[in-house]
Amino acid sequence: MILPREALERAIARAAATVGSEFGTTPDTQPHARLDGVGIWWICFGAVWTALLVSGMVFLFKKRQLPTLRIRGLPLTFAGIVLLHLYWITVQIGYSVGPLAPEVAEFWIMSIWYPFGIALFQAGNSQFLHVAKAQSRFARPPSQMATRWDEKRRPQKGTVGRLRSMDYSQKMFAFVGIGMAVQLFVVVLIFMISRKFHSSFGIPGTEVTGTTPMEIAMQQGRGWEWWPSLFWQFAWAWVIAPIILWQSRGIRDTHGWQLQTMACCIAGLPAAPMWLVALYVPEMAPVNANFVPPQWIALSIFVIEIFTVFVPCWQVRKHQNLRQETLESIAKWESKKKLGSSGETCSDNSVPPLSPTSTKVGEDTWKKLPSLEQSYSDLERIPDESVLTMAALEHVLDKNPEPLRQFSARRDFSGENIAFLTAVAEWKAALPPPLVRNRHNASPEIVRQQFTRALRIYTEFISPRDAEFPINIAWHELRKLEGIFERAARSTFGDASKSKPDAATPFAEVDWQAPPASRGSEVNMVSKSSGDQSSVVTSTETLALGSVEMEPYQGDIPQAFDATVFDAAQASIKYLVLTNTWPKYVRERRASSDSSATRSTADTYETSRSKGSIKRALAFLGPLIR
Repeated sequence: MILPREALERAIARAAATVGSEFGTTPDTQPHARLDGVGIWWICFGAVWTALLVSGMVFLFKKRQLPTLRIRGLPLTFAGIVLLHLYWITVQIGYSVGPLAPEVAEFWIMSIWYPFGIALFQAGNSQFLHVAKAQSRFARPPSQMATRWDEKRRPQKGTVGRLRSMDYSQKMFAFVGIGMAVQLFVVVLIFMISRKFHSSFGIPGTEVTGTTPMEIAMQQGRGWEWWPSLFWQFAWAWVIAPIILWQSRGIRDTHGWQLQTMACCIAGLPAAPMWLVALYVPEMAPVNANFVPPQWIALSIFVIEIFTVFVPCWQVRKHQNLRQETLESIAKWESKKKLGSSGETCSDNSVPPLSPTSTKVGEDTWKKLPSLEQSYSDLERIPDESVLTMAALEHVLDKNPEPLRQFSARRDFSGENIAFLTAVAEWKAALPPPLVRNRHNASPEIVRQQFTRALRIYTEFISPRDAEFPINIAWHELRKLEGIFERAARSTFGDASKSKPDAATPFAEVDWQAPPASRGSEVNMVSKSSGDQSSVVTSTETLALGSVEMEPYQGDIPQAFDATVFDAAQASIKYLVLTNTWPKYVRERRASSDSSATRSTADTYETSRSKGSIKRALAFLGPLIR
């Protein structure tokens, strides 16, 4: 049966009166603040959670130089969290101030704060996939690892090509900026053409009517004007988030980043559907009386904030505890070796402080560590104070660095550290003896050649302007290396600042200076290639490092350059690996060995049970056999 238009409108009005509005109000709600027990609860809860959230964000900001936070892209994520929390706190007080708040305020909050916040947050959240993909190149064999300069040398034509040439953060900012501009334009356009929020201008027929202000407010809270906000909610939660979930399914990192990403993606899935159910299903009226419809969106934001702020805080504490345990194990081992070598007893207070480059370990240590070089099957039998030492780390770096390289790149996302240590070690091993003894004893050609190879190490791993993942060294040491290499880097590879599109004109033409043929692997940085120097490789999908020879630097070589130029940075990164990546690696190897042993024991037990079951099952054949 088809109802007349008037009857249909009355039915819709009755249903709306039953369900309520965005703030849980009905036509009978009085226009004054609701400060009952429920209202006071939501206000107190919002204030306490906001204080906790701000404290967590301040803690993460102060610890932002830690390895587990440096890779997360905190500024973009924090910007999204701030906008989302502004929407969240508005919803928390919505029950109390809802009867006084105009629906036009909710329209702008829902159309600006939430879409912009979720866009910035998801852009920061996708940093996880970028870091995992970018770090994977450090897990490749040295002869197959493409360098950053090789990637920049790929021809970029057209708008799409120039967009791909941007750094990831710039690319995401461009995409998000364009999306937010489109959303703002659409929202302003809708507000101008609809008379729902103003009756003086707009398209006739879009206005709302009612007998009471509350009835009008309830009708303002529904309609096509809210569709853009709803579209972005479904787009981010049901399109972008599942893509991120699928792409991150095989990544297992040590920072809890995958858990954070998956939890945040899943948390957003029920938000928009439950919001619509609360608005349009009459049976939700009892729930809406105390839990207003936007609270379903606020609930997903609450879960997102937990995993984005407080889970990283827990990871930071976990990292600090592990680092302290490592330092205590090293100090304990050095104390034992000192007591064993002197034959005297001394208190723990007499043990000298640990040096960042300490390798004070007895020769008999390696009799206990054959697994570090071979199968690692007996790693769980070796005490921490024997394994968590600088000498053990150096032994692995020298004899068998591949498992540690794979772990640091694919699990710890610190592959640049192992790559840098290997590259510097090989560069030093290939230095001519005259240059090692005294730079002035070597010929100018040798000095120039070794400076060029050292320059490639600087631009690949150290330079903040060229390296994708610059190693984390002290500020004064970075400034020292910049004083030696930065001028040569700009002369050889061009001005990095010019290679990045301007923020105001991100799609302007980028004038790349044609660089000399380049190369730079952990092996081929220090060994001369015999390939044809005239061939220029423009594709880096399967580019082998060292396949293209780098022309020697022709400028003036600073007097501070010598064979020890990387010593301080090398010692600093070794200490960083020793207290961060190395203990995680050792623990994972031990956990893997324990789980393998458990599975082996379980398989043996199941096999014996199966044999017993077979014997019992075939027992009835005994008389026949006899």
